[in-house]
Amino acid sequence: DDFFQQEWHRKGGKTSKLIGHTTRLYLAIMRGDMALGERIYEMGKMYHKGGILFIGSIMRAFLGGLVAFATARYHGDNEKEMIRVAEESISTIKIWAKHSYWNFANKLFLLEAEYWFLNGNEKLARRKFGDSIAAAAKHRFKNEEGLAAQRAAIFHLHYNRKQEASSYLKHAKDCYEQWGATGLVEQIDAAMSEILEGLD
Repeated sequence: DDFFQQEWHRKGGKTSKLIGHTTRLYLAIMRGDMALGERIYEMGKMYHKGGILFIGSIMRAFLGGLVAFATARYHGDNEKEMIRVAEESISTIKIWAKHSYWNFANKLFLLEAEYWFLNGNEKLARRKFGDSIAAAAKHRFKNEEGLAAQRAAIFHLHYNRKQEASSYLKHAKDCYEQWGATGLVEQIDAAMSEILEGLD
């Protein structure tokens, strides 16, 4: 990671740096490594100065929001800052969802699910996770359908609903298989095995 970060910083233009940063952030989140995601998010601030606005910046708002909600839930040292980032991300994606519901509805629903998860409203969180999965499936964002199912599994595990968590992980695995993400499929297989052992 450090090597690629240095190479992007040395050789790449602002756009290529932003794309590289967004890709790394996405992969960290899909692997469930929110601590790494938080570090990548912080490192990426240098690429977002000057008001550059394109899909990479919008995706950063979405992905940064997911990282921020997860970090705030575990009460890190910068909890207040993460809550601010998370709530700001919802406001940003809400604006874009008005312009392009097809592209941003599932992202908005997922952020709202994480918002209600953070605030302890199980009913609304469950509904919004379902809305996000359904919207991503309808709009053919197979990777984001998998991500929403993966996050829903974490939500249910938090409340010790292992059977439901396992079901959502299987959904995520199916999505990632169709998307061609072999590494994520193997990771989810391992997580499912661990959960199913706990059901015995």
